[in-house]
Amino acid sequence: MTAPPSLITGASGFIGARLAERLLAQGQPPRLLVRDPARLRKVLREGAEIVVGDLTDPASLEAAVRGVGDVFHCAANVATWGKWNDYYATNVLGVRHLLAAMERVGGVAGRLVHLSTADVYGFPPEACDEDAPATGGAFGYGRSKALGEAELRAAAARLGLAHVVLRPGNVIGPHGQFIRRLGDELRASLMLKINHGQADFGFLYVDNLVDCMLWAAAAPQAEGKCFNVRDPVNISWARFLADLSQGLGGRAWVLDMPFTLSHWAARVMELPWRLLPLPGEPLLHRLLVHIFGCTCGHDIARLQAAGAPLGRVGYEEAMRRSVAWYNAELGL
Repeated sequence: MTAPPSLITGASGFIGARLAERLLAQGQPPRLLVRDPARLRKVLREGAEIVVGDLTDPASLEAAVRGVGDVFHCAANVATWGKWNDYYATNVLGVRHLLAAMERVGGVAGRLVHLSTADVYGFPPEACDEDAPATGGAFGYGRSKALGEAELRAAAARLGLAHVVLRPGNVIGPHGQFIRRLGDELRASLMLKINHGQADFGFLYVDNLVDCMLWAAAAPQAEGKCFNVRDPVNISWARFLADLSQGLGGRAWVLDMPFTLSHWAARVMELPWRLLPLPGEPLLHRLLVHIFGCTCGHDIARLQAAGAPLGRVGYEEAMRRSVAWYNAELGL
């Protein structure tokens, strides 16, 4: 008997697309919930089952969840500068709508792997484990993802839903926003470093995250648990930026600022965007200051003790692949 397909939400995004490619390469064509199939990579358009739908449109979700095995919920609003209503619509109500659709079709055959974020800790001064308060802190993305986790736990308790919550650190790799965005800045004129770049980057290569996601769907010991996820290396922002700049031939002047000064500079630079309907986002704002200046290297002892596959692709190889992709994109 053929196993039911796995469902991936957010398959046109960085992590969801990589997971979908892995399943396809393993001979397990996934089902993809996407808003716009044209945004999918060619291999996925040609090899995967596609369902057009939107987490903000509850009526579009039943076709996606009916008859599936595992569900990998990767879709999210991950903007570093956004409005609360937009975060809430996708990261909270979207989770609620997906769970409600699963309930209406009588559940799914497998396990829901919910991709959350280490941002739910709200950038504490020290690294923490999964038992630390996870309310999301001061920023809309983290708060909305924390509320999304709460939606999942409430539904799981009510429905007996098999699930795992993963809280990844900063995910890098080909097609990733860290490589694209920071690469562009390092090749331009100015790059910010906070407190000498001593904070832990929370490094996580995308293929290593995919390893953990597939493990979370299958491992009995993962059921019902929440795990921090990062590679088992401690990479500072200073090292990451230096290695990325060297690989890209970066020319940027790196400005090193204390955290407090950066925080107040960000408040000032945010003001025009808060007062006027300006496009894009400020060059510097407080969320970026916290990302660059606070640890994302949270405790992964629980994940290690559970026997998850960690760090299959090492740091140097991960950076080599990422830099090669960026340079190829620019024709360098």
